[in-house]
Amino acid sequence: MTCTPCHAMKPAITMLVSTLILGGCASAVSDRVSTNYTAVGAAAEARGDWDKARQAFARATLNADQADLPPARKAVAHYEYGRTLGVTCFFDESERELNVAYQLDKQAGQPLFLSLVELARLNLDQQKFAQSAGYFERALPYLDKAGAATRAPTAYADILDEYARALSGAGRSAEAKALADRATALRNGTPGKHSITDRTPYGKFCAKS
Repeated sequence: MTCTPCHAMKPAITMLVSTLILGGCASAVSDRVSTNYTAVGAAAEARGDWDKARQAFARATLNADQADLPPARKAVAHYEYGRTLGVTCFFDESERELNVAYQLDKQAGQPLFLSLVELARLNLDQQKFAQSAGYFERALPYLDKAGAATRAPTAYADILDEYARALSGAGRSAEAKALADRATALRNGTPGKHSITDRTPYGKFCAKS
């Protein structure tokens, strides 16, 4: 009794196994490359070289996606790439990447206010007040749920002030005043404390053409 079909299947099975192995190797390489470029981007950002940081995070993001890393890790890559795009004046691309980071954080069960606050600030710095206020409005419930007013009152007050600016620019002055008053009350309740976070300088280091 012959088993011609069995013999015929061997090359196909071998090819499948090889593809899976090579795919796994490629994924591992992309993972390492993404990690390395993330470190390069972070170092460049720390030096104030935002253009180099943007290029590094672009490679980190590409390889994170190619390696199909867990959503939490891909979220970090897209978040940092989005920030550096905004600093170097690629505003539309920045908004897109930060929204991708938001969706990935949602998949991973990560805090959602980080990307939303950055999206709000990105739009605020472009004087797109209504859009900025919309992102702040979405971020505030997550910040309140995380206890930001208690855990980081000064940083939270900064966010409230920025939200107030967005509302004021959008013609919602009464709401803006209420938020500004809330920010002032927070600062008065924590005298001498300062925010330890650095604000992303959107639009301040436009890439040279």
